[in-house]
Amino acid sequence: MEREAWLLCAALAAAMVYYYYYYLACTTRRAQRRLPPGPTPLPVIGNVLSLRGDMHHELARLAREQYGPVMTLKLGLVTAVVVSSPDAAREAFTKHDRRLAARAVPDISRARGLTGRSMIWLPSSDPRWKTLRGVVATHFFSPRSLAAARGVRERKVRDIVDYFAGHAGEVVDVGEAVYGGVINLVSNAFFSDDVVDVGKESAHGLRETLEDIILAIAKPNVSDLFPFLRRLDLQGWRRWAEKRYDKVFGAWPTPTPTPRRRSTATSWTPSSSSCPPAKSPATT
Repeated sequence: MEREAWLLCAALAAAMVYYYYYYLACTTRRAQRRLPPGPTPLPVIGNVLSLRGDMHHELARLAREQYGPVMTLKLGLVTAVVVSSPDAAREAFTKHDRRLAARAVPDISRARGLTGRSMIWLPSSDPRWKTLRGVVATHFFSPRSLAAARGVRERKVRDIVDYFAGHAGEVVDVGEAVYGGVINLVSNAFFSDDVVDVGKESAHGLRETLEDIILAIAKPNVSDLFPFLRRLDLQGWRRWAEKRYDKVFGAWPTPTPTPRRRSTATSWTPSSSSCPPAKSPATT
């Protein structure tokens, strides 16, 4: 705990020197960039102190009392534009849809290089995202593929029903059973194999791990507020996530490549010493 506090103080001290020049440049260029109005940011931390308590309540209060439905906030060194009304959101997604197609990538999601290979975090302009999207649309979600996997879906639903039938008269966790069945349905669609046992501890453990990762992504992280500190991972969230990712990836079956069959047919190469017998000419 003391080590993390010392590292945090050292990072803030370094950020103050960096922010001195950044803050001056930001305030002078705001008019040129035509950013929406917003509260005046403090050095280093920006508008972080304005968001104490429930963030959605504070954002609604700032929009209602001072800055309107579209405002600018400085979260550390990161500039954020907040849209807090249905009309403004509709206009933003209609006129600026390409700029909003990507999303901010939290540092915890960079563990194991996940952001460079995942359709969730890759921007839509990235060639790899377009390739992955084409593969998924063609081989998994096309009408022909969905029709071919109908038997798998029906079999996984029967597994859930059989689990409930086998525990008739007992107290069962419906959510856990359905969750395990859905996980197996997805794994069979991609890997033709089950990942967990419906209603067993394996499904519960995988669900807890995934929920922990989702909750950790939403927590404040110094690396997200000050991007130049990402390499240091001061709060250790990336190292924490690597262990959870390894646990999740370890639960999925590893695809085994199918060996190609070697052809038994022999090829013939013409040569002077061996020639195929010539056909006799047809006579009439």
